[in-house]
Amino acid sequence: MGTVGIGIFHAYTVFTRPPVVAARFTAAILFAGIQAAGAQSNDILFNYPQTVLNGPVSATVSIPLLESCRKLCSTRSGCIGFDYSSSGGICRLFSAVVRGEDSQDHTAGTRSLIPGYRPPTNSPAPPPPEVVAVQPPPASFSRFINRDLTSNSIASMAAQDIDQSETMCRSTSSSCRAYTYDAWNRKCFLKGETGQLLMNARAISGVISDLGTPSSSGAPVHIEYFNGKAFSGSGFRVLASPNRDACGNECWNIEQCVAFGFTNSQRRCVLFDQPGEYFSSRGTDSGAKRQN
Repeated sequence: MGTVGIGIFHAYTVFTRPPVVAARFTAAILFAGIQAAGAQSNDILFNYPQTVLNGPVSATVSIPLLESCRKLCSTRSGCIGFDYSSSGGICRLFSAVVRGEDSQDHTAGTRSLIPGYRPPTNSPAPPPPEVVAVQPPPASFSRFINRDLTSNSIASMAAQDIDQSETMCRSTSSSCRAYTYDAWNRKCFLKGETGQLLMNARAISGVISDLGTPSSSGAPVHIEYFNGKAFSGSGFRVLASPNRDACGNECWNIEQCVAFGFTNSQRRCVLFDQPGEYFSSRGTDSGAKRQN
């Protein structure tokens, strides 16, 4: 016999009763102790019906009820598990559980899940799924070359290029929905709304792609002149022209052309579809299509 209640088992050894009477007496004493202790603790054992345990046994007790065996284990911190034989009324307490095996006339309970064995009837609830913060993908922009936007600016700042302008708009979260980059003056204008597209040779505009393509303005197109200025770049066509106005007419009649430069001394006309920054150049006059 084990050593669960030393005082109880000592009391048992001093009686000289027949074995059956002694067993009943011991069970009665143990059961009375279980009832008192059980009122102060909760059943925290996993249920394994039709299971016998394997491992070091700390005590073996004859008890008439399965629940009495369960309470005896649950009230003792050193009890890792128990199994109970329904045919013999034998309760075994374990200090460790190595494994579980199928047995028709046994019921077991353990404080921890039996590794490699079938799940208990009262399996623990799965932990809630981990909440992972997902960053929304960065907004993508549709770009419109040689186009300004009619909407008012919510902010303006210096920018080295179109990519920096787009980054500025994206970093302002949902308040910026579009932008216009003035390539000649290297300045970015952030927009809270898109408005309409306006022809402007110095501008590149970006609009959040999900918003679609803004409508084009119906404002009249005119030529904006820059006397004593020349555009950087080689243009898409070079031709001879008698004067600035004739060079401007060549550009006006070609849809691809948004700007031109005329050098008087050479009678040289250069047509641009995307002019670079203008710079001072004596003897050269330039112009660009524009809507206001």
